Amino acid sequence: MRIGLDARVLGAHKTGDRSYLLGLVQGFASLPGDHQFLLYFDQSPPKLDLPPQFEIRVAPAAHPRLWTPFVLPRVAREDRIDVLQVQYIAPGCRRPRVVTTIHDVTYRLHPEWFPFKDRLLLDLGIRRSLPRVAGVITGSECTRRDLGQVYGLPPERIAVTPYAAPAGFARASAEQVSEVLQRHGLTQPYVLFVGVLQPRKNLVRILRAFLKAKQRSGLPHRLAVVGKMGWKSTEIEREMQAAEATGAVQRLGYVPDEDLPSLFTGADVFLFPTLYEGFGIPVLEAFACGVPVITSDVSALPEVAGDAAVLVDPTNEVALSDALERVLGDPSLRTQLGEAGLKRAATFTWTRTAQQTLAYYEQILSGDSRPNARS
Repeated sequence: MRIGLDARVLGAHKTGDRSYLLGLVQGFASLPGDHQFLLYFDQSPPKLDLPPQFEIRVAPAAHPRLWTPFVLPRVAREDRIDVLQVQYIAPGCRRPRVVTTIHDVTYRLHPEWFPFKDRLLLDLGIRRSLPRVAGVITGSECTRRDLGQVYGLPPERIAVTPYAAPAGFARASAEQVSEVLQRHGLTQPYVLFVGVLQPRKNLVRILRAFLKAKQRSGLPHRLAVVGKMGWKSTEIEREMQAAEATGAVQRLGYVPDEDLPSLFTGADVFLFPTLYEGFGIPVLEAFACGVPVITSDVSALPEVAGDAAVLVDPTNEVALSDALERVLGDPSLRTQLGEAGLKRAATFTWTRTAQQTLAYYEQILSGDSRPNARS
């Protein structure tokens, strides 16, 4: 097969979309076979170490909004692409066959968490895309159900290909942890949160629950918050500033990808009780580093975490505080959770994701977009 990938997100900061595509590319690269892959960019691409079966094609557009509907399908036809893989909004073309990955539809389930213009444009774009794509991929059974509920897509039109932690994401050495913490001005012990600071990530409750646990139990920990500020962040910013003023919370902002394994490894707990996730790669990143995880009992997070994490109601601040005190106060529980997380993380690989994705492409080209089975 000749496979085209809309690769523009590879030039962006770490997001779920970028993590997915980077992992998928790495997974494809690990597989044997004579498939060819073309990565499409609208401007100069980042530096990528790619094997010979990968090519890069830069195709500028007069305006960014013209790229997906006009430029991308044109160059894909010129390159004789068999399957074109995009994320969310797809071009309206019959050739090549187009597959779109939709990670979640939270903007429809909880519109209050998103700016009006952003969710309106995304919803309109997906409504137009779904009737004309050959297939849809997502990372969880949760999102497969959501797509059926929101857009009426039958489950047999959607392939579930669970994601994984980034390649090479593993427990860092003591020396690496020390160097990274020193560079970011962070000292142990600490609890870690990683994510874009926007309403869905539940930062207001996380901050309040952490401060309550610290006050009740005298925890020596700080809460280290990693991630850039996102949208609808006025209340989050107010709570962050108040929490930082107590000295119990430290904001690190956006950090380089290569620092993340050390930040996870140095933490006593990864705290990720978000309100909704279509998958939840950060949970697997923590698992891969052997770090105990407290996460939510809603959306796709129980699918990802299995029995390797403490699951809590993310809307219940008391439950969050209790979970923190229980895990931080019990070294044997932390050891148990860390070992369970390592085993759980090993069951998710990008090679497996890539194998499932290629199998779905082949079904589509054979005229059957129904996935044979979930992984």
